[in-house]
Amino acid sequence: MENSENQPPAKEQRNRRPVPTWRTSAWGSAWTSVVGTAMVAGFVGAGLMWVSVGSYESYGISLFCLSPFICSFVAVIINQWRNPAAGRDMWPVVRAVVGVLAVVTSMALLILSRGEGLICVVMALPFALVMALFGVLLGSVVIDLGGGRRPVPLLSVVLLLYPAIQHYEAASPAPAVAQLVTTTVTVNAAPAAVWRALMQPTNYPAASGWFRAGVVYPTRTAFALDSATGQRTLVCHYSQGLARLPVVDWEPERRLTFAVPPPAMPAPMRELSPYPDIHAPHLHGYFQVDSGTFRLRPLPGGRTLLEARTIYRHSIGPQFYWHWWSNYLLNAMHEQVLTTLGHRAESLSAINRTSTPAPLATVELSSSAAGTSATVYSTPNFHE
Repeated sequence: MENSENQPPAKEQRNRRPVPTWRTSAWGSAWTSVVGTAMVAGFVGAGLMWVSVGSYESYGISLFCLSPFICSFVAVIINQWRNPAAGRDMWPVVRAVVGVLAVVTSMALLILSRGEGLICVVMALPFALVMALFGVLLGSVVIDLGGGRRPVPLLSVVLLLYPAIQHYEAASPAPAVAQLVTTTVTVNAAPAAVWRALMQPTNYPAASGWFRAGVVYPTRTAFALDSATGQRTLVCHYSQGLARLPVVDWEPERRLTFAVPPPAMPAPMRELSPYPDIHAPHLHGYFQVDSGTFRLRPLPGGRTLLEARTIYRHSIGPQFYWHWWSNYLLNAMHEQVLTTLGHRAESLSAINRTSTPAPLATVELSSSAAGTSATVYSTPNFHE
């Protein structure tokens, strides 16, 4: 009897409600659904990327455009199918967020599965997010038209199209178009002093920014002369290795051009990864520098316009996007080299005003010591 007296009336017990929490709220349920859906679609997107990277070793439209597009599209359809009421109530937020999270998840899984390094993923991320939003838009249209009620047939067709499109792209690659990057600096020294600075062994400052993260850059340059063949060679120490680049055009105090044979060029970057030995296929043969040129143009007042030109090509698409990245990085590399040479030329010019300069020394190397070949490499023509 005592226990029954202490119990609340039955009507009061029925009126009691559980205390609401964030997880049981409408927004909490929606975000839980978003995260789960993003994980599922992220695995789908990573699988598509592995088809391109692992099976075809292709870095083109399919990988950078179609895979994030399909990944976000799949995420939106699955999220609507799992929680249709929440999807209709909050679609401007949920559909966009689930698509973007799915693509970010897929790229993180690509890194964790040793398919790619962090640098390239960060470079590709802005374009991938744009394609993700287009996938979200198409998914929203399909849902509004009633196409998301039976997602399995729709998603099966979409996912089966990807390998077919990738196969066609790999069988018919777009031609690699030569690109020219030109950077200039004004040096407060005559062309003779600038040329002298260019001919001397030069150490370049420590890397920063993208170069410190792993993008290749020159650390030291010097010119060598093969006494047996008379072939001049630019010996360039890169952050990724050593390259001996034959000089193909030489006009003292005016211009100098060197070719870059494919075997001589080190990998364009060292990938950042939790694993020590990541060798993504695009690090070998997908980016090629054809030639480099230094030009000296006299200016009034004893100054010199020092110009660096690089001709390169790559087989990575979409080319307009990756050309922007390549141009940006090459221009930054040019600026570092030209600034260092300019400062040295100005110092030499100041010394020459007070003393007689020593004769220019040229390093002579035999063919065996230099490891060079008697083959003369020609520079591809580039029409401006």
